[in-house]
Amino acid sequence: MPQPPNAALPDALPFALSLRRVNRGVGYVALFLPVILIALTIFSNTCFNQSISHYYYSRIGGDIFVGALPFIGLLLAFFYSFHTKTVDGYLRHYWYDIWLIKLAGISAFLIAYSPTTGSGCDYDGAEVARTFLTSASGLAPPASDVTGALSYDMWATFPMFGAPENVPIVLQSLHFGGAAVMFTILGYFSYFVFTRINSFASVIEGSRKGFRNVWYRALGLMIFACVAIMGGAAILTKLILSPDAAQAFLDTWNHWRLTFILESVALMSFGLSWMIKGRFIKAFEDGAEH
Repeated sequence: MPQPPNAALPDALPFALSLRRVNRGVGYVALFLPVILIALTIFSNTCFNQSISHYYYSRIGGDIFVGALPFIGLLLAFFYSFHTKTVDGYLRHYWYDIWLIKLAGISAFLIAYSPTTGSGCDYDGAEVARTFLTSASGLAPPASDVTGALSYDMWATFPMFGAPENVPIVLQSLHFGGAAVMFTILGYFSYFVFTRINSFASVIEGSRKGFRNVWYRALGLMIFACVAIMGGAAILTKLILSPDAAQAFLDTWNHWRLTFILESVALMSFGLSWMIKGRFIKAFEDGAEH
């Protein structure tokens, strides 16, 4: 009995699926997310938020932020599989690399769906901000006034906690922990994983592997530096400085939007690293690939 085409390949697709294009897609979203949010701030009278995460509470910016992070998380967490030892370009990816990239994807979901606390801005009344509302009344027509307690803390809106100070520290830390884990893993990939000899094309004449590695390491170091600076600032304000000194430090830090700047540098470094992995321009291709 004749077998149908590709009977031995149950996952075969009638179209081409390129992992390089996936890498480029992840890279483009990460690279342009800060750029789009800055453009939104300039052209739509949106407050320049203290961090990228605080754009969760802004009009339009919240949709962009919550759309971009899960897109990245979905691809990282579910697209990459374990059959890498026989695939040229991924010959030296190890089992823990795949688990780490999946963890980075899950962390992206945590960043998006467990939002940071605080408004991130001093709203002037002319802007519309996304908030959580508890004990709301007056929502049913024909009432025109709505009353309730405004909050920029998602977990504090759950009645079981009653007040922000009652929210378990584990839940309070999900957003920041997720960000630290995601950026650390992405820095690890750029500096340690992407620089390995993973393909046959990388070791033959015309290879530009060394050129790519210079970029991978520089971008990985930039991600690590951003994580270290933000982590150091958190330790300084939480554990070392007095309350008054910590508040003065945070006022200066937030005035210059240093969290936004560092997050932008880390995101754009991650994005560019993955775009290079996806060979977004021919300057990064090996000679044998032309």
